[in-house]
Amino acid sequence: MKNMLRRTLGGQRSAPGEEGQSLLETAVAMPFLLGIAFNLINVGYFWFVVLALSAAPRHAVQYASQGGQASATVSAPGTTAISNLVYENLTNAIVGATTSNVAVRVCTSAKGVNSTTHVALCDQFGPAFSFSAAPADPEAPVYALDRVDVEYTVAPIIPGAAFNVVLPSNLQFHRQVSMRSLF
Repeated sequence: MKNMLRRTLGGQRSAPGEEGQSLLETAVAMPFLLGIAFNLINVGYFWFVVLALSAAPRHAVQYASQGGQASATVSAPGTTAISNLVYENLTNAIVGATTSNVAVRVCTSAKGVNSTTHVALCDQFGPAFSFSAAPADPEAPVYALDRVDVEYTVAPIIPGAAFNVVLPSNLQFHRQVSMRSLF
C-alpha cells in the first residue's frame, strides 16, 4: 500500500544523506542571485543618471546660446538663470540631486568674452569642483562658445558589500556641452 501510494503521487525516496541537499543548494545560490539582481538595479540607476546628466547641460546650453525664453530677447540670459535651469532639470529627474551634490559651471558670452583668448567667461555654482579649462572656438573672434559643465556625485541605490554589490559607494559623473552663441 505504501509503495503504491508513493508511485501514485510520483514521489521517490531520496538516497541516504540527500535529505537537505536542496536546502543547501538554495542557501548557496541565493546570495549569488541577489547579488546579480542588486547590481543590475544599480547599473540601471546609473544609466538613468547618465541620461539625465546628458540632457540637463544640453538644454541649458541651448537656452544660453539661443537667447533665453523669447525670440524677441535681445541679449543672452545670465549665468544664474542658466544654472537654475540645470538644477531644475536634475532635481526633477533624479531623486536626491541637490545644490550640495551637483556642481555646475556656466561659460557664456553674456558674462563676457576674454579679448585675447576669445573664451567666454565662467561662473561656478554648487560644490567646489575643478572643471577643465574652457576651450576657445576655432572660429573666434566671429563666434564664442557657450559651455555648460555638470558634475554629479551619485550613490548607488543599494550600497555596501551586502549581497556582493561590486559598484563603488560614490561615483562622480561629468557632462559638458558646448554650443556656438548666436549673440
